[in-house]
Amino acid sequence: MNNIYDHRHAHQLIEKYHGSENSLCVIVKNSKEARLLKNELCLYIDPSFIRYFPENEILPYDHFSIPENILKERFTILNTLNKNKDIVISTIKNLFELYPHIDIFKSQESFSINTTISIGKLENILIALNYKKTNKIEHLNEYSLRGGIIDINTPLYQNPLRVEIFDDTIESIRLFDIDTQLSITKIKEFNLTKSSLYSFDKHGLKVFRDNWREYFQDNDERECEIFQKINNNEKAEGSDIYLPLFFNKTSDFFNLFKDYKFYIFSNMDKDIDIYDDYINQRFVDENIDIHRPLLKPKDLFVNSNKIKESLPSAESVSNNIFGEINFSKGEDFLSKIKNNSLEEKKIVFATNIQSEYESFVKKFSPKIKHITNLYEAEEGINIINTNPVRPIRLKDKLILFHNEYHEDVNLTFDDAIQSKSAVISKETIFKEGDFVVHENYGIGKYQGLEVVTANGNSNEYIKIIYSSNESLYVPLRSVDLISKYHKSDLSNPITLDSLSSNRWLKNKEKAKKRAYDHAAEILDVESRRQESLAYSLKVNEEDFLKFNDDFAFTETPDQLSAIDSIKKDIGLIKPMNRVLCGDVGFGKTEVAMRSAFICVSSQKQVVILTPSTVLSNQHYESFLERFKNTAVNIKLINRHTKKSNKDKIVEEFNKNKVDILIGTHALFTSGINFSDTGLLIVDEEHKFGIRQKDIIKSKQENIHILYLSATPIPRTMNFIFSGLKEFSFLHTAPTNRIKIKSFLKIENNQLFKEAISREIARGGQCFIVQNDISKMESLKTRLQKVLPEISMDIAHGKLTKNNISNVMREFESGNLDVLICTTIVEMGLDIPNANTILIIDSQNFGLSQLHQLRGRVGRSSKQGYCYFLTPTNDLTKIAKDRLDSIIRLSDLGSGFFIAQEDLEIRGGGEILGEKQSGHINTVGISLYLSMLKNALNKFNTNDEKELTQTEINFYDSSYINESFLPSPLERLKVYKELNSANNIDEINKIKNSLIDRCGALTEEVKNLIDDTKLSIMIKKTGIIKINSNEKKTSILLSTNVSKSVFNNILTLVTNQPNIYSINKENKLIINLDKPNTSERRDIIIKLVNEIT
Repeated sequence: MNNIYDHRHAHQLIEKYHGSENSLCVIVKNSKEARLLKNELCLYIDPSFIRYFPENEILPYDHFSIPENILKERFTILNTLNKNKDIVISTIKNLFELYPHIDIFKSQESFSINTTISIGKLENILIALNYKKTNKIEHLNEYSLRGGIIDINTPLYQNPLRVEIFDDTIESIRLFDIDTQLSITKIKEFNLTKSSLYSFDKHGLKVFRDNWREYFQDNDERECEIFQKINNNEKAEGSDIYLPLFFNKTSDFFNLFKDYKFYIFSNMDKDIDIYDDYINQRFVDENIDIHRPLLKPKDLFVNSNKIKESLPSAESVSNNIFGEINFSKGEDFLSKIKNNSLEEKKIVFATNIQSEYESFVKKFSPKIKHITNLYEAEEGINIINTNPVRPIRLKDKLILFHNEYHEDVNLTFDDAIQSKSAVISKETIFKEGDFVVHENYGIGKYQGLEVVTANGNSNEYIKIIYSSNESLYVPLRSVDLISKYHKSDLSNPITLDSLSSNRWLKNKEKAKKRAYDHAAEILDVESRRQESLAYSLKVNEEDFLKFNDDFAFTETPDQLSAIDSIKKDIGLIKPMNRVLCGDVGFGKTEVAMRSAFICVSSQKQVVILTPSTVLSNQHYESFLERFKNTAVNIKLINRHTKKSNKDKIVEEFNKNKVDILIGTHALFTSGINFSDTGLLIVDEEHKFGIRQKDIIKSKQENIHILYLSATPIPRTMNFIFSGLKEFSFLHTAPTNRIKIKSFLKIENNQLFKEAISREIARGGQCFIVQNDISKMESLKTRLQKVLPEISMDIAHGKLTKNNISNVMREFESGNLDVLICTTIVEMGLDIPNANTILIIDSQNFGLSQLHQLRGRVGRSSKQGYCYFLTPTNDLTKIAKDRLDSIIRLSDLGSGFFIAQEDLEIRGGGEILGEKQSGHINTVGISLYLSMLKNALNKFNTNDEKELTQTEINFYDSSYINESFLPSPLERLKVYKELNSANNIDEINKIKNSLIDRCGALTEEVKNLIDDTKLSIMIKKTGIIKINSNEKKTSILLSTNVSKSVFNNILTLVTNQPNIYSINKENKLIINLDKPNTSERRDIIIKLVNEIT
């Protein structure tokens, strides 16, 4: 297929498909060809009948296992073989693999609504199918159990299953979102299959052990980490190198697809030999570790001669019906359409860019037909929205050209299983063993949740251990009084406070005094800005909606929320000072663009400040593209701008002829007049120092400022926590984004060779970050010796403009496999095809910087890999802490938490200066920032906010049972959510979520929900306590009870004195003869509703 520049093979394959009773399997050389062929076949038949059987994305003898998303796709295809006549596309690499028998992939059990089965029996089936029990499903091959609900993550479905069983009957089957854990849709039946290639039951482990011992008779199994993990029923990364040992008999690809008719379009013997040689070379490279013995190639892979014999002869292609494509660009094709110089009766223009689609429609409307496949094409001009495909010319009949396809450009293919955007939780929860601070009792150690029974009633408490093993049981309504304890100086051990000492109260008082002083300092810095008057920026709603409609993607809920907040901020005369935090690719730029549009619509100018030339160029291009349907004038100034051009742009800006000016900090030394600037957008906020930011503010105090960052610096975090900077958090990950696998490794040639080879083998590219420019050439020479066939080049800030542009263009187009670069790559480079990054001397980078670098990969639906390399294990403590944190915080959307952790690692000196940081260490950063916010509130309102703790007590059990929600961590999250709820709607949302996840509420959980509702109902009313037992019910009123509430109570007392009375202690006494607490609760809820 390499020598064919149109998609005639796809056209011919469709004819074979229509003329055959069998399903077809076509083999191509690599994954890029496979995906391209899939796109082309989708032009002719329903995409659901075309399946790409994906490559495993690992190397022969790799240290990694097959990614979960690949396993899921393979299981789905193999489980549905022969259900419909279809076309499967696969590659040479897949033919070399050995597979389990087809039965492993097939459905083992089927269930439907009203099937009679107990929870215990279904759990036993899952255990037999090798599923692993967990508190909360996060990965494939897992199930969790809560009351009458069982969650199952099987590879047969896009989302995990939630099965609800009542009285040994399946009542409900739902699919749920793995991130939110909430149900999405109901289904009527489900199938179960094994969810792993291997069986870890007794029989499966015995087969593995026996085969391993027989094959590796001279190796000590105690020294093999993979063997030991498997033997202990643990998942072992890289265990695929032992796949044949799990079975007494394996299958090959031809056995799995034995009912399919195979096709190839060119002789593949040479390519098969090349891959066979590669397998043998990998064996030689990797067979050096006695603790990781390897199977010989003949035992782990299919013999190359057998593959050649099994493949059919190449299909000959009839060239009579195909015409020559004598143009290579979309512009040439459009020109020929305009000039009527095409012979074909049916002309089809294809694109997958919405703006190009709309532009083409405008040019040729109304004489244009919108089609979804080529059979719909009519005489004249047609347009189709489709992924990149090669052109086709059927003589005298039809011609198709895809605007985005040309030979030297990287192509992106939409072949992944679609998944919803992941939502990242903003809640930080402490784990058992964490050091915590209770505001009233000091530093202790969190020991988890514990159920305590008193007077026959059980309730759950937070247990904290203090000095001398003293225990404190904290009611869960007071969970907000507890925060994590962090201190920067970890060289001295953390000392626990004593419940019988007043040392904590003294430390707390000192820290509180320092917080007041600190608040005064902060307010002094910001006061001038807060007193300034900014322009009120407004936009015509119709124009704004039209601009928003040009956005090619669907906005996430938090994008919409951030845009709404910014719109309100810049509509006020008080200058906005907002930080927009979100990881790379989470949509910060679109929010900034909409903010800029509002500003320009108010006839005010926008300045966009970036920390690097590369990023300023990228923003310039993306802003031009986004604003192309408007009359907005956008200009760029950076170090590559010629002086004559720069002077002209500055002059035009000062005369209000430029609407949006993009540039680096050089903007502030260019003679620009900011007097008509309405909005300043600072991208990559963490890259600018305090001095640079003060220069920005001093230029014009009445400008609205929007800071963009994935990882705000500690000083900014301080302002966020203290409430002086408004804050928006984009925490919804892009669709299909997969968590990047992160590794901490010692640098060596073999690691470079393996990481780069793995990425190149799946059609990708690599970044290597070397921040020492003097070492780049020697690194390049070293790598070229190890990988002579790989193309690579160098990029750093000291190169000329042309050199940098040429290198970057080559890398973006896919002509370079590896880019060796400095941290220039950290800022804004967007190469979705680059999904492996190796960071040399990672111990020298800051935590936030490491996170930014990692964010350069994993920007598509492919698994991303990030290697943090060090020259040795002998590192400083702060470097070890930093690297431990970056490995641990590798979930999508971790940027904000990394910024928090960076603040904690660097310590209080980053906020107060080293001399004063001791005050933070004594109480912990979290509590100190809470004190600071309280102090600021007092300065601003002359009234220190006191937290009034309301108390509801019906003297019964009111908590979340372990049998209802087994995970202590998940229970603690729910308690915190309930405690943070602001209204009844939020409580109902939590309640419905619990019912969805755990089934019908237990009596104890229902009591907890009702008590929380009561707490919210009495908040700010002056009611501070409700006590109710069988004999007496009382409502305690504070001295500042609201007038309306008090009047309503007086009316009750006056009208019904036999039931209601008020005593000297300011309590409303209610005569209730109701032994049942549920009935009493209902009466009290109704009563509180009446009086409030």
